Amino acid sequence: MSHEDSDQTDHKHSIPSVVHEKSGTSGELFRLAYPLMISFLSMTIMGLIDTFIVGYLGTAQQGGVGFAMNVTWTMFSLFTGTMGAVVTFVAQAYGAGRIEQIKRWVMAAFTVAAPASLLVFAAVPFASEIIDLIGTDAALKPHVVAYMTVIMLGVPFLLSNFIFSGFFRALGDTRTPMVVTVIANAINAVLDVILVFGVWFIPGMGVRGAAIATVFAQGCQVAMYLWVYINEKNNALYGTRSIFVVSASELGRFLKIGLPMGFAWSIEMISWAFMMSFISRLSASGMAASTIVWQLMHFSFMPAVALSIAISTLVGQYLGAERIDLARRSAKIGMVWGLGFMFVLGLVFAVGRNHLIALFNSDPEVVSIGAVLLLIAAAFQMFDALNICASGVLRGAGDTKFPMYIQVGLAWMIFIPLVYVFGHVLEWGIYGAWLAGLVFIVLLGITLFLRFLSGGWTKIRVIH
Repeated sequence: MSHEDSDQTDHKHSIPSVVHEKSGTSGELFRLAYPLMISFLSMTIMGLIDTFIVGYLGTAQQGGVGFAMNVTWTMFSLFTGTMGAVVTFVAQAYGAGRIEQIKRWVMAAFTVAAPASLLVFAAVPFASEIIDLIGTDAALKPHVVAYMTVIMLGVPFLLSNFIFSGFFRALGDTRTPMVVTVIANAINAVLDVILVFGVWFIPGMGVRGAAIATVFAQGCQVAMYLWVYINEKNNALYGTRSIFVVSASELGRFLKIGLPMGFAWSIEMISWAFMMSFISRLSASGMAASTIVWQLMHFSFMPAVALSIAISTLVGQYLGAERIDLARRSAKIGMVWGLGFMFVLGLVFAVGRNHLIALFNSDPEVVSIGAVLLLIAAAFQMFDALNICASGVLRGAGDTKFPMYIQVGLAWMIFIPLVYVFGHVLEWGIYGAWLAGLVFIVLLGITLFLRFLSGGWTKIRVIH
């Protein structure tokens, strides 16, 4: 028996089977999902706090930060989406008992993250030109550039956090990411107040201070993840302290699954960024209202995204263990709960729309615009639940090319053209742009749900 085979046998004895008496139940799903919900809730609250605090600086600053967030997330989305392959590979390796492979997929992700970070660094000096190319209201631009340049410098922290959180979640440990995220967001909240407004000898830095607070908190997050990742327990089980060069074939397999996820995410983010760019050219009030609605929508996504990640983990583990029945059952349960959660939140948006907008900006024009946009966002909810949960199933299986093709097709053939047609040609302005987003989400959700129902994803394996 080779040394690797011996290590694998020892690992199999030390790690329990992924199949147990609660497999394929709501209880198992929520054991994984509730820490994720808390994590995303804290992240969403942090986004809302950022929006709330910057709102005190002015409507232009609030709209500028919202637009900058969309631009930077769009720039990063190809890379962050690709990092999602960590969950697919690690979960299937864990379920199949191929424990010795786990560290290799984590290292493959870091191998991709390094040149990705360098590409973003190279774009920092051209931030102002990038914004000119995209186009935005003149009042927003200085705040967009100030926030954006700082956030771009923090991209290595962002990608590292995606990799580490993916590792833990794929193993079924969602509590570690929860604790790390909550602590990091608390650090961000405190630093936001200090750096935006200034305290004692620290001068107020406005929008730039909010960005610095975010990057510093991300760095703290990486340090906490790394400390847990290389502790004695994880090193004994997975060899997490070893550093090595992954093979070309491993890197190719990782990119084969990860890049379609990254492209799909990137195309969708580009589409939304195009919509926000169109809105930013119309008025500062419209952009501020859109920023508030965008943050509230992030809150509404929280249950479905948490369930989606939990579904990805369970589907990956059970397919790796060759328990297709449990993979199907976990997927269906997650889909039902996701639809239920987002239906309730859609009702909350519709009923409390005026009060929700006024919490963040009392300007009558912002409230008036935002209330209508929140009605449109309420209509998103059920279809977005289908999109998010079905995507989780397909990611867990490694079925990533089909969603990419669908998202690219719908984004470029439906969403972006409709933003122009509804918003400009029909002169529906801001409301037309958001209605284009609604059409996109409806079609995407229905298509991915049909892909889920086809069952082809149950035949895919990424671990050999």
